[in-house]
Amino acid sequence: MRRLMLVAMIVSGWALHGCARAPTVLSGTDQQSLKSMALFSDDGSPRFVAYVACTSEDQSCALVDKAFATWADDRHVALHLVESSDAAFNDGVLSSAKGSGQPYRLAMQIDPLLVPSFFQFRGGMNAQGGYKPPRVGYKARIYVFDAKTGALLKDYPIHQEVTANPDSTANGYIRSEMGILISSIDPDYRMSSN
Repeated sequence: MRRLMLVAMIVSGWALHGCARAPTVLSGTDQQSLKSMALFSDDGSPRFVAYVACTSEDQSCALVDKAFATWADDRHVALHLVESSDAAFNDGVLSSAKGSGQPYRLAMQIDPLLVPSFFQFRGGMNAQGGYKPPRVGYKARIYVFDAKTGALLKDYPIHQEVTANPDSTANGYIRSEMGILISSIDPDYRMSSN
């Protein structure tokens, strides 16, 4: 009986440990692929330089940039906020001014999406209508390059959207979604709620 309880406790612990993992936007295969690259050394220090480009028609990029800057400060990541046309997103070795001595270059292009709520009505004999709640999310590309050769090692396209509360601002949703994106790249990182 005692042995059965011990086995049950171990199984419960494993299950709870699995639940404690941060949410991710990457598939299990992509997570494993990224993990196998060892972007972080055993002591937790980054083995890459990060480049983030954000493009938006509103002020969302300020929140995106802040989320990545906070992560970079907390995890001691060399971060460059760049334009989407920057050479960091292309195959090839970067100029020595942008080189780092790290084995990888992590380049991320992020396009926040804000879709307002709307009511759609089609009149006529078969009148139809319906309310569509607001949606918040982003499209992103995460590229991992070999810093020495400039070869593209991985390319992860991501499209993430959530239905938003129409009485809330988009800011909280964007911060939350960026936290999930960052924890997908760096599973040991937990973004504070501030």
